[in-house]
Amino acid sequence: MEYRSRLKQAWTIAKIELGRAFFSKRAFWVYGLALLPTIIFFFHGVQMKIRRQSLSSGGFVQPVLLESAREGETAEAVIQRLGKPHWDFEYPRHRMVSPQGKASGITIHNIAPALEARYIRLNIRVPSYNGDPNARIREMEVYGGNDSVNLALSRPATGSAPCSAAEGPEKAFNGNANDRWCSHAVDKYLQVDLGDIHEIKRVVIKHASAGGEDEQLNTAFFDVQASIDNKRFVRMVNGTGSRFIDEITAVRTMHYSDGRREAVFGFEDGKLVSKKINMLMNFEEDRQIFAGIFQYFYLRLAIFFGCLGIFMNLFRGEMLDRTLHFWFLAPARREVLLAGKYGAGLIASIVIFGGGALLCFGVLLLMQNPAEVQAYWQAAGWAHAFWYTTAAALGCVGYGSVFLAAGLLLRNPILPAAVLLGWEAINGFLPVMLQKLSVLYYLQSLCPVPAPVDKNMPALLQLLLNPAAPASHAGAICGIIGVTALVLWVAVLAIRRMEVSYSTEA
Repeated sequence: MEYRSRLKQAWTIAKIELGRAFFSKRAFWVYGLALLPTIIFFFHGVQMKIRRQSLSSGGFVQPVLLESAREGETAEAVIQRLGKPHWDFEYPRHRMVSPQGKASGITIHNIAPALEARYIRLNIRVPSYNGDPNARIREMEVYGGNDSVNLALSRPATGSAPCSAAEGPEKAFNGNANDRWCSHAVDKYLQVDLGDIHEIKRVVIKHASAGGEDEQLNTAFFDVQASIDNKRFVRMVNGTGSRFIDEITAVRTMHYSDGRREAVFGFEDGKLVSKKINMLMNFEEDRQIFAGIFQYFYLRLAIFFGCLGIFMNLFRGEMLDRTLHFWFLAPARREVLLAGKYGAGLIASIVIFGGGALLCFGVLLLMQNPAEVQAYWQAAGWAHAFWYTTAAALGCVGYGSVFLAAGLLLRNPILPAAVLLGWEAINGFLPVMLQKLSVLYYLQSLCPVPAPVDKNMPALLQLLLNPAAPASHAGAICGIIGVTALVLWVAVLAIRRMEVSYSTEA
């Protein structure tokens, strides 16, 4: 009887606290976290629906015809076979290229008559041909009477602010074209001190492409000045980085669709050079994207910070509002009060995030091809929906207990949240035994589809990444319940010893 009475008291407290859990101003932003993935998938689906309808206005072509286009085929032949495209864009493409047989990247400037100077200064007026704002010089050489001696080699150099510490002005005078001087300053210049006055007969400049970079990054316009006293400079060279010519290509892009796919044909000078055929709605790809969003955003961030906002507020919020003592004066044991508040937070968080996950899953399916969705439901659809919702609910169970206990033990929620978030973030890089001490490990084990791996992750991190084998569904559920029970036991000990002192609260 006493046990039932305590359960009834806990449920009564939970019903009273549900309003705080659902509608607290301090935690109202959790709805945004829960609904953000749904909004993203909804607008993605609407966008694809609109695109499909737009393509249908021009008529669909047979799927076999989309595949029939071959490289080198003329645009007229494609139109004759497939019909008028839905979209047809034509424009001239301009590109600066070096003429055939002309070496680019190295410019040689003979000084006639020869000029006496100690300081040689290169001023960059236009740093590239493609609009890149950075100046790049691989090497600058200065020659006098002895044509084989580079007077600037290893001499003291100065210049405008470099792009990085490893791309200083000395790199342009070290005799190695594999490195470079780079500058992003507004007034770009490079200067060398020859150490003594010499007769200057020739200046050689190795631009970006001399080190293997794109020709478009070669210096477009520059000048070279000479000085005896580093005060008065005489211009002795006006030049360009390469002998470029303007190449004009007639580019044409045509769009077709067979109702399920969109084909984009690219033509240059009337010949087909590229063909891209993509699904308008790729169900398998979208399910992979959902798996990634669910595990990387929903579990790691949305539920994590949502539970922080809901559960920390149950006790800490009442401390800030100076109302917690009313609960302590009520004729109920403190562990019953804890159970009631935890139950209220659990109901609210599961409804918000479990419902949010299910809603997002439903919106994803709503926008797909009905036949594919029906086949999916008949195969693994119901199981996937169940386990995604279960993972979201158990995430609320685990993280909720942690933040409820933190609200009792600590005044500032930032520190425990930051520590726990960091621990979860590096989970995959930890030893296998330590990974199993994480709530996230068990939640990910429940997910029916593995999250896609980031292919752009640095190679070193990929080597260090060593995710533990996922636990069984039963093992994952037991693991989360075990962690939750341990944390709640600590919370019970804390609330039994807790004394309310509002004067210490900020």
